Amino acid sequence: MTKKTKIIIAIFVALFSFSALVVLANEAASTIYMPVAYKNYGNVPTATPTPRISITGFHPSSNPQDDYVILKNVTSSQIDLTGWWMKGESESGRYDFPSGFKMNANQTVNVYSGVGTNSTTKLYIGLPYSLWTKSNNCAYLRDSNGYLEDKLCVSQVVPTPTASPTPSVYIAGFNPSSIPENDYVTIANSTTNSFDLTGWWMKAESESGRYDFPPGYILGSGKTVNVVSGIGTDTATNLYIGAPYSLWTSQNNCAYLRYKDGTLLDKQCINP
Repeated sequence: MTKKTKIIIAIFVALFSFSALVVLANEAASTIYMPVAYKNYGNVPTATPTPRISITGFHPSSNPQDDYVILKNVTSSQIDLTGWWMKGESESGRYDFPSGFKMNANQTVNVYSGVGTNSTTKLYIGLPYSLWTKSNNCAYLRDSNGYLEDKLCVSQVVPTPTASPTPSVYIAGFNPSSIPENDYVTIANSTTNSFDLTGWWMKAESESGRYDFPPGYILGSGKTVNVVSGIGTDTATNLYIGAPYSLWTSQNNCAYLRYKDGTLLDKQCINP
């Protein structure tokens, strides 16, 4: 093969390779830059679930033992409420249903604010105050996954104002004294149930600190306890704040009694 022929063949191969590269580049450009058309399926509506357990109403009462919310199984099947819970609008805590508690088809159950023995138709949250006497309070019922099952507000079913709730445990009076060991406020339990005051606390109007009830302290049914300003050994009837001065000899001083979630149970003033 002559030198001239080799040159001609080389030029031909080069031209062919260049053409092939141009074609490949065009195809790549088409693949990368061509707009993609997406099919529009429209908006998919979110289904609103029908409650299986419905909040059907309230029975407000100033007595926590008679203050309740009514739940109903609106299905044709039994439902296990293990892991389910509910709470009120203004409450920081929540009520967890007893493990293994089941509601039959069309069954109703009353969930009471107060203390009592659970049954198939009555459950007790164990509070010393009424939940459903509070204006505009709402009940939220959630399943074991935390999904909202139902919600109902007191104002939706109780258009007229209800009486202010009376706590089961309250401030019964004062015994002012210049001697701290004789200066006390009396706390009373007016119910037929005992209350564990662990986590409960109280304070005076003018005090920056607070008094926390001893862990495990039980205030029995119909019993009273004196919370003494001074120093001493705690007993079933006398608890000691440990202050070196008298709290309740201050004019216009008030005592605030609070549940463990911070809810104000009672307030009484020496000179109201």
